[in-house]
Amino acid sequence: YDGKRPAVEDLTFTALPGQTIALVGPTGAGKSTAIALLHRAFDPQSGFIKIDGMDVRGLKLAALRRNIGVVFQEALLFNRSIRENLLVGKPDATDEELRSAAARAQALDFIDRAEQGFDTNAGERGRMLSGGERQRLSIARALLKDPPILILDEATSALDAVTEAKLNAALDEVMKDRTTFVIAHRLSTIRKATRILVFENGRVIESGTFDELVAQGGHFAELAKAQFMVQESARSALGASASDGPTVKA
Repeated sequence: YDGKRPAVEDLTFTALPGQTIALVGPTGAGKSTAIALLHRAFDPQSGFIKIDGMDVRGLKLAALRRNIGVVFQEALLFNRSIRENLLVGKPDATDEELRSAAARAQALDFIDRAEQGFDTNAGERGRMLSGGERQRLSIARALLKDPPILILDEATSALDAVTEAKLNAALDEVMKDRTTFVIAHRLSTIRKATRILVFENGRVIESGTFDELVAQGGHFAELAKAQFMVQESARSALGASASDGPTVKA
C-alpha cells in the first residue's frame, strides 16, 4: 500500500466450485487483501484473477458483485426496518423468501418475538439488536442474495460461545453448494475447510487440509496447538476433567 512493499505476492491458487478455502495468518499478513482483490475493492498491479476462466477486470463491476456475497465481522446494517435491511440482498424478495432466509440463518425466532416483526427498526448500525442478531441478519441477507461465491470475513470472531454455535449452524447452511472463502483467526471454525492457506508477510507459506497442516508440524500446527491449549486450560479452570482433552468445534 505504501508503494514500496507488496501487500501480497506470489499468490497462486485455484478454488473449485463448492470448495471452502480458508485463509489464516496474523493481522497484516495479506488475507483480507487477497479477498478484496476478488471482489475488486482494488486490482492487482501484476497478475490476474479469473472466475470461470474470465478475468474479473473484464466483467461489469455490478455483475461481479452480484455473484459474490460477503459477511463481515461487523454486520453492515442501516437505520431502517429489518425487512429493508434484508431486501438489500434481493430487492424483489417475497415475504415467504424473507422468512425462509431468516429461518435458515437462525434469525426468525428473534424477529418473530419483536413487537413489529420484520418491520422492527434495526437502529443506526443495528444498535437496537445484539451482536449475534445483527450477524444473523447479515447471514440471512447473504442467503437471500444466494450468490455462487461467498466470503466470510471473521464472521463469528466477536461472539460468545452460544451465539457462535447458532451462527455456525447458519453458516453451514449458507455455505452449502457454493464456493466459500473464509478469513479466520479461530482455527476451530475452519476444521472442515477443503484447503487452508497460511499467510505470512503477504505470501502463502503453507497449504493443505487441517489434518495435513497439523501433521506437517509447521506454522499452522503451532497456531493450532496454541489455540487448543488455551481452550484446554479454560476448560480446566471451569472444572472440566483433564481426561476430556482439548475440544475442537466443527
